[in-house]
Amino acid sequence: MSKTLDQRYIKVAQACLKILNNLVPGADRSKQIQELHSAIENAVNDLYKQQEQELGRVYATLRAIEALPDDPKSLEQAKALARQATPTAH
Repeated sequence: MSKTLDQRYIKVAQACLKILNNLVPGADRSKQIQELHSAIENAVNDLYKQQEQELGRVYATLRAIEALPDDPKSLEQAKALARQATPTAH
């Protein structure tokens, strides 16, 4: 698993732990379960949102590479675009 993805999963775990650490004995159990569920859902939604944004940037880069003219300079341009779009953490 990539370091970036590990960090994102850690954020999901931290959101869960924050709720679990603040559980109140004797409080409404179903409300606490709902809070945990909401924390997980929000953290996972944030994770997917970030991944969708990254994927959108990569698709835009691929479309830009596809639109390059067929000439020798295009290969270098394509490489530069690919380097810009590729996360360094992979």
